[in-house]
Amino acid sequence: MLKTLTTERLVLRPIVTADTQWITDTVQAPEIYRNVARIPAQQSFEETEAFVKSTKEGAETATDMVRMVECDDERIGVIGLNRTHALEPFTLGYWFHPDVWGNGYATEAASAVMDWADGFATPRYYVSGHFADNPASGAVLRKLGFLPCWRAPVFCQGREEKVDHLYMSRMAE
Repeated sequence: MLKTLTTERLVLRPIVTADTQWITDTVQAPEIYRNVARIPAQQSFEETEAFVKSTKEGAETATDMVRMVECDDERIGVIGLNRTHALEPFTLGYWFHPDVWGNGYATEAASAVMDWADGFATPRYYVSGHFADNPASGAVLRKLGFLPCWRAPVFCQGREEKVDHLYMSRMAE
């Protein structure tokens, strides 16, 4: 499952140990940790190392398909499909460096990773969601064909509180 994917503008490759410092530095931005449930406000290098290690282990069991997203040989974000068991649907998650927001990279990268997973993954649908105060992420998900399902508070580590969250899902193509 260590496949590198390419799109017209992007390379989505497995995360490697050399990415650890860039990830640690980038997720320190409030624009990221406030909008991703599982990223603490001051994520340490050691916490990022554990994340990188978990992506490698998850690739071996087909529970994590996490990729570093690059454009013009520069890292711009992380995207992944995660699940706890091979019979569960994948959850789509992503974050991108704030400097590249608004360029369609999240939509392009998500389409590539879901198209790839459609070829072998079961069950045949995806789940995702966004915090209610992050409508830009909701717009990305709607472009990808996700539809709203329900709303419930989710604990955000970066904010250290529960935040109103909109859950969404879509069928595989």
